[in-house]
Amino acid sequence: MEFSTTVYDSTHHSSFYPRESQAHGLSVAELTLFINRLLSTLELEELGTLYFQQLNALLPVAGLSLTDFDSRWVFGNAKISSTLIDLPLQGSASSSGEQAHAYYYISSPLSLSQREILFQLHDLFGKQAKHAVSHLRMKGMATKDALTGLGNRIAFEQSMMRQRSWAQRRDEPFSLLVLDLDNFKQVNDNFGHSEGDRVLAHVATHLVNVLRDEDEPFRFGGDEFCCILDCQTDQQLSCAAERIKTSISTSEYLAKLGVSCSLGGALYRIGDSTNSMFDRADSALYKVKNSGKNDYQAA
Repeated sequence: MEFSTTVYDSTHHSSFYPRESQAHGLSVAELTLFINRLLSTLELEELGTLYFQQLNALLPVAGLSLTDFDSRWVFGNAKISSTLIDLPLQGSASSSGEQAHAYYYISSPLSLSQREILFQLHDLFGKQAKHAVSHLRMKGMATKDALTGLGNRIAFEQSMMRQRSWAQRRDEPFSLLVLDLDNFKQVNDNFGHSEGDRVLAHVATHLVNVLRDEDEPFRFGGDEFCCILDCQTDQQLSCAAERIKTSISTSEYLAKLGVSCSLGGALYRIGDSTNSMFDRADSALYKVKNSGKNDYQAA
């Protein structure tokens, strides 16, 4: 279904809202400012935040879900009791490669004029979302480690920023694991850097296979890896670390080369920066390295 990109100016349409609504329409200046901000925003999460704020001010939209892109991108209250309006985002693919949708949670029935403004704003948002998805894809190319296919240090920093923001908003902690390969230098010294590269790629495969979809592995640099985990307790974090350690320990290929791994972990604390959380996990890691390797400790 095609919708015009023309956005209603409420000053020329008295029926823009139902009579009982207490909301007010945008002035021409406010409308122009909103469109300019929307069209100048290329970060998809920021775009969703801006869009929802404007929708919430204009219409009884209680929540907006963009979970086709990222499971964490829910703005406002997406309650089951709300009326759901599901609209496709033309030209944008979800994280699974299928047609992406925006899900609007409506707190009260929309009048015909309200529906029309929703459709038109959605059309405008969808066009900008397509540009934001392309921007995100290009950033992905710049934030991926070419050797292992994992996110690189830049991707790690960006993901940590998102996770800390989510933890602050939702009061839901997360965890960080820092992993260092034991005896990796000997592989490079004895078998060459090509063999060392194969080891790194092999370990990356283990991390991808053992972690859940909501967890994110990264190659931080050299033979050091980081994992941002949806673990909210010390016990959950310990179990995740044990799964990784067991997976790597049972690799015949790594065992022949004498490679194992040491891990340090940290739970998010209120007020944590990326550096403070990383430093705690890294300190725990080096306690393991200095006390025999091939083990896990939490900060």
